[in-house]
Amino acid sequence: MLTKFWNNLTTEDISKLSRNTIIIVPFSAIEQHGPHLPVSTDKIILDKIIEKLCQKNSKSRDFVVLPNLCIGSSSEHSSFQGTLSVNSLNYISFCIDYLESIFSKKFYKFVFLNSHGGQTSHIEVISKELKAKFSKSKIVKANYFLFSGYERIISINELSHGYHGGEFETSLMLFLDKDNVRLNKIKKGSLSPDLKSKKIIGYEKNVKLQWDTQNISKTGIIGNPQNASSLKGEKLVTITISTIEKIIKELKLL
Repeated sequence: MLTKFWNNLTTEDISKLSRNTIIIVPFSAIEQHGPHLPVSTDKIILDKIIEKLCQKNSKSRDFVVLPNLCIGSSSEHSSFQGTLSVNSLNYISFCIDYLESIFSKKFYKFVFLNSHGGQTSHIEVISKELKAKFSKSKIVKANYFLFSGYERIISINELSHGYHGGEFETSLMLFLDKDNVRLNKIKKGSLSPDLKSKKIIGYEKNVKLQWDTQNISKTGIIGNPQNASSLKGEKLVTITISTIEKIIKELKLL
């Protein structure tokens, strides 16, 4: 096998893949990321991380990567120009139909690798329905931005309350695709109001108020990108790839 990417394989190549091959399904989005990051930020980050993962594991036959599902459900960002979004119910239905075409074949081990926070609940439903229909399947739901270890690079407050276009994502973009970062547009941003709120109801607390991005930020940024750096991004990528490798290793043994 000369490639890790499904869409570069032939029908004959795919027919020869082991039943134990892990199928990585990338989920991302095209949505606003403020004035300094492109609308394809979620897609770029995930594509670049997967590319580096494949390069590092070029001789491995453990996994194959499906095409990135980059048009997602991003209605919370719809008031900002550039966001491309699908209705949540239609998105879930499409993903189930699409993935059934692979689940119905010989493959049964999957990693749903997601880079868009607004889709975590969707992927929960997609996974639940597919598992109910294909009971022997092993489905791992992995939201890369929730991996452990980032707190050694980015402060807990920023990780927890700066979840869109802040220090975390900007650092990743500075390392992975600096040419697409508008450096002169990087300005100090604010964390989510949840940080200082003592109320039970919050935007991302255990008791949640349904929100649109404009309810929290006029610029579309939630977090402070001024503290971002390429060096931090490189360290974050190392943690991310290491975690995905551990996921693959554990899933292989299930």
